[in-house]
Amino acid sequence: MCEIYNPTRSKVHQGVLVRADWGEVMGGVDSGPVTIVRQETNITSGIEVTQKLIHAAKTLASILRGTLGPRGLDKGLYKSNGEFAVTSDGARILNDLLIKNPGAKLLVSLGKSQEEIIGDGVTSTVLLAGALLDEAGRLIRKGVHPLTVIDGYLRAADVAVSVLEKEAIECSIDDDEMLQHVASTSLGGRSAGSDTKFATMLVDALKQVTHETENGTRCDAEDILFDKLEDSTIGDTRLLSGMFWRKRIPMEQMTGIRKNVKVTLINCDIKQREIIRDLEIELQSAEDLAEFMQIQKQTNVDIAEKILATGADIICSSGDVERSILHQLAVANKVVIHDLDHKQLIHLAQASGATIVDHFNDLSDKDLGLVGHYEGERWAATDEVQDRVIFDECKGPIVTILVGGAMGAEETIRGMYDALRATSLAITDGSLLHGGGSSHMLAAKFVIMESEKVADRTRLGMEAFARALEMIPWMLAANCGVNPLDALLELRSVKSEGKNLIGVREDGSIGSVKNILEPAESLLHGIMAATETANSLLRCDQVISARGD
Repeated sequence: MCEIYNPTRSKVHQGVLVRADWGEVMGGVDSGPVTIVRQETNITSGIEVTQKLIHAAKTLASILRGTLGPRGLDKGLYKSNGEFAVTSDGARILNDLLIKNPGAKLLVSLGKSQEEIIGDGVTSTVLLAGALLDEAGRLIRKGVHPLTVIDGYLRAADVAVSVLEKEAIECSIDDDEMLQHVASTSLGGRSAGSDTKFATMLVDALKQVTHETENGTRCDAEDILFDKLEDSTIGDTRLLSGMFWRKRIPMEQMTGIRKNVKVTLINCDIKQREIIRDLEIELQSAEDLAEFMQIQKQTNVDIAEKILATGADIICSSGDVERSILHQLAVANKVVIHDLDHKQLIHLAQASGATIVDHFNDLSDKDLGLVGHYEGERWAATDEVQDRVIFDECKGPIVTILVGGAMGAEETIRGMYDALRATSLAITDGSLLHGGGSSHMLAAKFVIMESEKVADRTRLGMEAFARALEMIPWMLAANCGVNPLDALLELRSVKSEGKNLIGVREDGSIGSVKNILEPAESLLHGIMAATETANSLLRCDQVISARGD
């Protein structure tokens, strides 16, 4: 139980500050103690809370250590709902863990921030934050004040960022080779990273969706769609300059391959308007009934002829299609695809250049789009929609990557999407840094050099920051199966000689990492975000738990 207390007479009971002589506070009127929190509330203070938070953060970071780099291993995630997944993606691992400790939760927030803003580098960022906290814990146990460590970290982070900004190399949309190296670096350790064709495919996809806008060049990974082909292998993965749909094809004659077809997009039902109000029609004779039915039939014929008059070869609708209209269009050798989502219409409009029309009465040949290749494949009827519709060879800024592989397709898609975001960031930001731990070692070298100019205890924090940076190449080497200490000592030696393009290669050897490239913004944001997260935990000297744990 926690009560209002007089600081000069307070005491600690079971970890909670208690007791206040309320009478003394109110000028002698004894009103008794006042409870302000629940009885089970627990407060942990002092060096103990800092060490607990650091230990929790280190434990979480240690889960991700084995996944870092091209030779990193996967984690098997067995969820509470019974699902089992195998992944090496740091963002997914953090998202699926049920974290309880507040210190570990802060590192989860760090990973989510890196994923949302950058799209890649989650594992290395979380590992750097864990290393910073580990080094800080050692200094605090030796009597260094946490604020002194924080000052050292802030100063070292500024040095590291400044050095890496100067070392960044320029990149543009025309540098195909450099962009492919960025994509390959991000794909390293994934199932799609073993074949260079995937990196080439990602760069081609990004170049197709890159276009000029009023605000400049737009290159967004969100314009690239993904879908799975369960009945194929990962080697069957391909790039479509258009869309892939799983929609029921109404009639057999609407399947097959067609070239250079015109598309119309209708955002309504293709049938007569339904009568909402109740009414009665009195028919005097059989001739009246026949005439009434003939009028309805002729109305459907007029609707079909209006659509045919536009010259469209493929009619896509978000609503239903009258059966008689469907047959008339089929007789004219047209393709009809209906019951589409509005987003599907928007994507096809972007790809083909068609204009979405809200009613078939407003159709004209000016609203048509062009598709270079249409392919419809009809499957046996099942509970699930298995028919496949492919629009390819479109000129608009929408593409789709069809990922093959019955097993692990989702993980392949996740890895390719992260690589897309990293590559698009390289295009928009226009600057790259070398990976393989090379940039981290370079930053650590200059932080150590700068720390030698500092005469107070802030130097200890800067040196600790440099050691934390060296943890990245250490783990890269360890995951490759080589001795990490030997690798780190060799890296320190070559960096002191000014060889800045040397790092940990895919096989664990120390050599040139000229072709291992990452977006500069990814590394810089990761260093600053990890520093801020570590400092936030180091500033915490008291944890108040309302649950008592």
